[in-house]
Amino acid sequence: MKIEDFGMVVADEIRIILGSEYTIEYKEVTKTNGVTYHALLIKKENENIAPTIYIDSFYNSYKEGTDRKILVNDIITLYRENVPKMGFDVSFFTDFSNACKHLSFKVMNYKRNKKELMDIPYKKLEDLALVPICLITDDALGEGSITIKNEHLRHWEVSFDELWENVWENAEVIAPVKCRGLFETVNSLHGGDLFDPEDFPRDMFVVSNTKETYGAAAAFYPGYLEKLSEELGKDLVVLPSSVHETIVMCAPDDRDGLDGLIRIVQEVNQSVICEEDFLSESIYYYSMEDKKISAMNLER
Repeated sequence: MKIEDFGMVVADEIRIILGSEYTIEYKEVTKTNGVTYHALLIKKENENIAPTIYIDSFYNSYKEGTDRKILVNDIITLYRENVPKMGFDVSFFTDFSNACKHLSFKVMNYKRNKKELMDIPYKKLEDLALVPICLITDDALGEGSITIKNEHLRHWEVSFDELWENVWENAEVIAPVKCRGLFETVNSLHGGDLFDPEDFPRDMFVVSNTKETYGAAAAFYPGYLEKLSEELGKDLVVLPSSVHETIVMCAPDDRDGLDGLIRIVQEVNQSVICEEDFLSESIYYYSMEDKKISAMNLER
């Protein structure tokens, strides 16, 4: 049985158990870089949200021999544990004067997301796409984001330029830059002072946002690289660790040094980064003099 068939069969069985006041829908969910997951949307009558239950792991268990009835009960239990006790108030999003206060952006690879970007008022930066999002916080649902689509601009009756004026203004306010030295970052990941700071370069920083989600955008906040380069007195290089963070460092003095950094990024992408978190195989050179960012790849 293919996962699509599994999803529809399980949806039917859950519908029988929960009753007619519930709507259960199977759908494929495409994430960043075209990564596809399979999910069930379970919605009770008169509720305005439908929790998304991803079924890929349940399908794997089914293929390994777990009885489908057990999996159906596990999915229902998961739904009941995660369904909010109250509906989500989306009224703030219908009015741009309120929604604009929650605007930020994320960064993704342009080429790998061209199809999705057709419906999004994005900005292109070299081989990256800057994608506007609305950050949401709810006591029951926690934190999340809504990707801004062209249809939202039409509903709000705002222009592309007006949207991005508000994105630039609010991004660093609602998701401030979080910049730490590489030594501090590695030490925190391992829970203590396990390393000698002398073993780490002093001009290498891990840059994200305070939410640590889609934090790679923080390196591209208006004026951030300009300010950091002035503090360090050198041109900078941005290494794309993932969509959630970057490494920013003083630029090497020669082309060989830059090529070495590009190879490191490519090796990390192949061996460490999952497909959904992939950002780019380029590095980004910031020139103090020109105040411009340029993507750099290995010279052929």
